[in-house]
Amino acid sequence: MITTIATVSVFVEDQDRAKAFYTEKLGMKLTNDSEMFPGSGMRWITVAPEGCPTELTLFPMGEQWEHYREAMGKPQCFTLHCDDIDQTYRELTERGVQFLGEPQKQPWGSFAILVDSEGNQIVLGQRS
Repeated sequence: MITTIATVSVFVEDQDRAKAFYTEKLGMKLTNDSEMFPGSGMRWITVAPEGCPTELTLFPMGEQWEHYREAMGKPQCFTLHCDDIDQTYRELTERGVQFLGEPQKQPWGSFAILVDSEGNQIVLGQRS
């Protein structure tokens, strides 16, 4: 049976720039950086928060995946969770992470939208 979600892809133009953003700015752990297909020169790069079983794949744009280019620079279909959104917002802002606005409180929790190195918009959330 299915037990976890293994990876979620984030499409990026520059894998090295994205890897630096997710590890240095967001503080995620680099979990893999290896060749995607033998002889392809393409890399399979994954990052995750410490202890998290689900990884983000920093998926390279390439001719064979050109149809995904429309997804870059827009809201992404996943949320990053934190325990204290106000503190996390302050810390990430100090590291140079761009947000589209301050955290917003809702009945279900709080959220703020951050922008990664590739222009992707990602929800940072905290449950109530």
